[in-house]
This record gives sequence, C-alpha cells and structure tokens, in this order.
Amino acid sequence: MQQISQNLQSIYHNYRAIPLVLSLAVVIDYALTFYLAGGIEMILKYEYSPTLTYAIRNGIVIPYLGSTVFFYYAAGYTVLKYLRDSEIYYIGVAIILLMSITHVLGGLSWYVLSACYSNAVLALPLISVVVTIAVFGYEIIRQI
Repeated sequence: MQQISQNLQSIYHNYRAIPLVLSLAVVIDYALTFYLAGGIEMILKYEYSPTLTYAIRNGIVIPYLGSTVFFYYAAGYTVLKYLRDSEIYYIGVAIILLMSITHVLGGLSWYVLSACYSNAVLALPLISVVVTIAVFGYEIIRQI
C-alpha cells in the first residue's frame, strides 16, 4: 500500500505525466464519440464541439484530433511546469484532472443520451473556469 502511495505521489509531482492523462482523456472522448454516436450524421446534429463538427465537415478529423491532443498536452505541461514550485500546483493538477474527467464523461454522453447528464457534463468546465479565475484573483491580491 505504501508503494502505491509513493507511486501516486511521484506521478502527482511529475508535471510531464499529468498532462498525459488529459491527452488520453481527449482520445477516449473522441473514440467514444465516434463509436457510440451511431454515425457522422448524429455527431453533426448533436455534438457540442463546433470545432469537431467543423473538422468532420471539412474532412480533417485526424489532423484535428492530433493537434487537439498535442495542444492539451502542451498547455497542461506549460501550466504545471510554471506552477510546480508554487502553493497552487495542486489546483493546476486538480483542474487538469477535472478537464480529463469532463472529456471522458462527454464521450460517455453518447451512451447515456440524457439532457440532464449532458448539462451536468457541461457544468464541469465551467467549474474549472470559475476556480481558475478565483485562484488567479487570489494570487493577484496576494502579490499586492
């Protein structure tokens, strides 16, 4: 049990590994979307992401997915690298993990097919934004 705890701690403090979780969650989200949606027409009709529907309409899904996964990794890596020695590193990790959960749950929304579920999933990134703005404000006030 102690070994598991040590492994989790080493992953938690590894600002290179945490963004991989987010990138994997994005891959899972889109894999579930394409697998569970039942067809491109359903995705175009009900998908929340305008960028995904644009990519489908223009036949650039693979480059879109690749660039999205890369962007998420690069953004998460950059944020955690700069926060790694700060008091708010744990908040950066929490937001990245919340975004990861959001993506996986978003992919599962094609299985659940419930407006309440989809709205709950859409509330998760809003929570991330509110927490990020609050922490940013806190840090500005703390620096004054």
